[in-house]
Amino acid sequence: MKTIVVITILFVLLCCNEQEKKQQKITQKKTEITTETFNKNKVNDEYNFVLDSQTKIRQYGKENSFIEITTPSKPELFQTQKEYFKNGNLHLKFVYFERDFIKFKKEYDETGKLIDDINYDIPFKFTFEQLLALLKKEYDAIDIFDTNTVITRGVIEEGTIWEVEWKKTFGRRETLKVDGITGEVLERSFYPMKDN
Repeated sequence: MKTIVVITILFVLLCCNEQEKKQQKITQKKTEITTETFNKNKVNDEYNFVLDSQTKIRQYGKENSFIEITTPSKPELFQTQKEYFKNGNLHLKFVYFERDFIKFKKEYDETGKLIDDINYDIPFKFTFEQLLALLKKEYDAIDIFDTNTVITRGVIEEGTIWEVEWKKTFGRRETLKVDGITGEVLERSFYPMKDN
């Protein structure tokens, strides 16, 4: 039984590697078409496994689609979520920072043709990496992977804004607003919060 599981995992990894190579060749053309399909490991059940690189893969089915979430090992920051049509073709692909914000989204029709491509990083001249450097410099104790830490961003009436919230001490949350263009700290504040 272990041999079958190992062979299955190797087969999935090889297929994914070949699919990504094909995807890279295809995306170099002006009109993007994907040939990526979902490799289902179990029917009507969730399947979780870890690659040699410590990247975690979670696969599960919904009524008319399949979902695959890839969580790389630290220090990598961004997860990838792919949703596939019932026929196995790629429908949606998101790259995002866990729990907080999306970097980009691609949507394909059932034939694999790209129909929507949104890069949410474009309005932010002050990048996520620069924000992390600012946080490390001024607030070295912030753990960005802590469930109490939330990093969001948005384009609002006042402009392009990064917002960071973290637990400093028991019962207190710190907040920080940073300009998404210049990196200027716009506001520092805190509020009480009941801890469990």
